[in-house]
Amino acid sequence: MKKSMIKTVAAALLVTSLILLELPATHAQSDRALTWEQVNIDGFGDANNQGAWSMAVFDDYLYMGTRNKATGAEVWRNSDGINWEQMNEDGFGDANNQVACSMSVFGNYLYVGTANKVAGAEIWRSPDGTVWEQTNVDGFGDANNSEAWSMAIFGDYLYVGTWNSATGTEVWRSSNGIAWEQVNEDGFANADNNVAGSMAVFGSHLYVGTRNDVTGAEVWRFDGTNWEQVSTGGFGDVSNRRAWAMAVFDGYLYVGTRNDATGVEIWRSPSGTGWEQVNDDGFGDANNWGAYTMAVFGDHLYVGTFNPSTGGEVWRSLDSINWAQVNDDGFGDANNMWAHSMAIFGAHLYVGTRNDITGVEVWRAKEVYRIYLPIIMKNFRPASLSVGS
Repeated sequence: MKKSMIKTVAAALLVTSLILLELPATHAQSDRALTWEQVNIDGFGDANNQGAWSMAVFDDYLYMGTRNKATGAEVWRNSDGINWEQMNEDGFGDANNQVACSMSVFGNYLYVGTANKVAGAEIWRSPDGTVWEQTNVDGFGDANNSEAWSMAIFGDYLYVGTWNSATGTEVWRSSNGIAWEQVNEDGFANADNNVAGSMAVFGSHLYVGTRNDVTGAEVWRFDGTNWEQVSTGGFGDVSNRRAWAMAVFDGYLYVGTRNDATGVEIWRSPSGTGWEQVNDDGFGDANNWGAYTMAVFGDHLYVGTFNPSTGGEVWRSLDSINWAQVNDDGFGDANNMWAHSMAIFGAHLYVGTRNDITGVEVWRAKEVYRIYLPIIMKNFRPASLSVGS
């Protein structure tokens, strides 16, 4: 073989290989992936810790509140996303405080609202996560206020929405976390509105989504003085019985429903009054009954579902119209039926499940931008080629 021909063949046989680089995602990057890892022991070592009902970030810690019907709700925290420690006495000293339903940071305190079906919901707070004090009268004076289901900060007040199956949900507020006043009529004048299932601040109003099993979930808003209903019952479908999740994303207010007939629906509004549905019912699976949590992470809106068939799912959207599932059903375990709570801590999205068999699981993911770089092996010389004169 002539030397000139060998040079030509060698040049043609330059080998290109690929290496994968994963870099932190930025707003402009579009090829992003999520890699999930579980960051707790199932149930934190106690299968009775069945669910992660609430999450909040406070003083460089991620806090999570559980449901524990055996010994009472537990509050756990970590500073690195992995190593957890319990921060309260079980049930805050009362096993009837079975669920840490809601969490919020207000002023210099972390607040936790409980479910107590005996004496009524309790509000607890801590300045450092270690010392706790109750700041309300049990049930706000009515044992039928069995759960402090939702919390939000609006203006200079901390708001709490209750579960009250007798006279309807009540919304309470406090400017100092200790003195409380009710700011709505029970059930918004309809006892069938028995839960304030979600809260969010959008524009100049506080929005509240209710549970109503008779005429469908309702959305109400408050300007600090007056309330008005801003949606029809069930968004026109009585099967949308619960408005369990809310979030503000890209100039819209989003509401996620529970619908056991055709599956979860996601609705949005640019003004808080006119609504449009932005997903296929159940994200294409009628077994995705409800949206229990929402969060904005990076430039996506995330939704966690309740799916009693194959396990809770996590869906996301960049434009709120096109949706993609970003986890395996139930994170690989169908007993993780609920993706129940979400929080952003550091560079990760955290999702807490409800698992009534082995206990709550906490999963986290980080967006990465995947790029493939070619490596040219310039000195590659195939062994089958011999150089001769």
